Amino acid sequence: MKKSLFVYLFFFLTFLSCKKEENTIGREILPNEDLLNATYCDSSTIIAYTILDDSLRTDESYIGYIPQLVGSMADPVFGRTDASLFMNFTNPNNTTNIGFGPDPKLDSVVLTLAYQKDKYYGDKNDALQFNVYELTQSIYFDSAYYSYSNANYNQNEDITYTGNGLSTIIDPSTSVYEGDVAFSPHLRIRLKNGIGQQFIDDTTKLANTTSLLNYFKGICVTTKNTSISSNDYGFMAYFDLTSPLSKITIYYHNGTNASTKKLDLTIRNNSARFNKYNHDYNLANPNFTQQLSPQNNFSLGKQNLFMQGMAGSKIKIELPYIDRLSDSGKIAVNKAELILKTDKNSSFYDATKFFAPSRAMLEGVNSNGTTYGLNLDQSYDLTGLWGYYDATNHEFHFPIPYTIQKMANKIQANSFTLRIFQNHSMPSRIVLGGSNNTTYPLKLKLWYTKVEK
Repeated sequence: MKKSLFVYLFFFLTFLSCKKEENTIGREILPNEDLLNATYCDSSTIIAYTILDDSLRTDESYIGYIPQLVGSMADPVFGRTDASLFMNFTNPNNTTNIGFGPDPKLDSVVLTLAYQKDKYYGDKNDALQFNVYELTQSIYFDSAYYSYSNANYNQNEDITYTGNGLSTIIDPSTSVYEGDVAFSPHLRIRLKNGIGQQFIDDTTKLANTTSLLNYFKGICVTTKNTSISSNDYGFMAYFDLTSPLSKITIYYHNGTNASTKKLDLTIRNNSARFNKYNHDYNLANPNFTQQLSPQNNFSLGKQNLFMQGMAGSKIKIELPYIDRLSDSGKIAVNKAELILKTDKNSSFYDATKFFAPSRAMLEGVNSNGTTYGLNLDQSYDLTGLWGYYDATNHEFHFPIPYTIQKMANKIQANSFTLRIFQNHSMPSRIVLGGSNNTTYPLKLKLWYTKVEK
């Protein structure tokens, strides 16, 4: 009996600030003659906290043509993140029985990876060390690979020309010249001659793609050996593996003829590729790490919420008492909007290096823990800005009247997850205010009308 009295008292206080809006409620979604006397409420109890967002697929068949990431960042809030790339190659443009002509002489072997033009995340002025290793384990186009997946490679032999990797600053904006010919921005890493010489010595390895992959299973490109600290942030580079510039090129000439020729090992639609992400939270902000397993100090979410792509973290949002609105009869939700604001405290906010994600994805959570899309809410948001970041007000808006209608009338479970859009391949991160953050509070703005007593 005491427990029931406490629950009703809590519910009454929770919605105490709800008030009547006589003239303007629903003006955005209803014609003037249909305006209703609705109750407005922005004091609904919201429980929100940060959780891990791991176990995401990162293989080519899942992410499609989205660019893939290589890089390392030391973020003073989210700790260190390393992104490594695994991929294999096809016989030159899938042609068969390739040869090098009479008396071939190897000149060089170069790995090129096309940048997504003008795209990067972090501080592109920081140099990273790119290491390349040959796979000793096959990877397959039709297999599923996740953010934690790995393929064995020879860790004792870096196959870059120096054997110690390439330290470089990326430039995703400037054309690269090969002789007098300008090409789109790309990274060039010279490899050991032996990578190309094996094919000159035995052209049966190029009989077809199956033969190629039996001898040369692919490579791992990583920057995990780069030394960076929280004061030397590093960056993530976006690489477009669907570009014809992404390949291994074997340069050679024939006999005494000095004219250079080349043969490409290509990356095509049926080439396997995937990203592996590693997050080290040892130097991350304690408010962030203590919300994660095994600490699970969810009360810290009242102040701040942390969201990071690359299988980092997402936000769980619960509305534990929203269904109490219909205890005395069903309601009609005129308008409902969830608003999350960026915490611009200097400890969290650095728009020059860690700029906000352009979009976030809000999903409902069923009682069994599975997520579902809020397609009806999204399709009827006529602004077209559902989930896009408002860079002027530094916040996300999610109009969700249809979902709140179901939750309030006890048709749908009362929780959501919020993640960065395309979180399997986006390096963006952001710190948002929680429900008790006095400056950047998380809010649910709700207008509703009683339709049944």
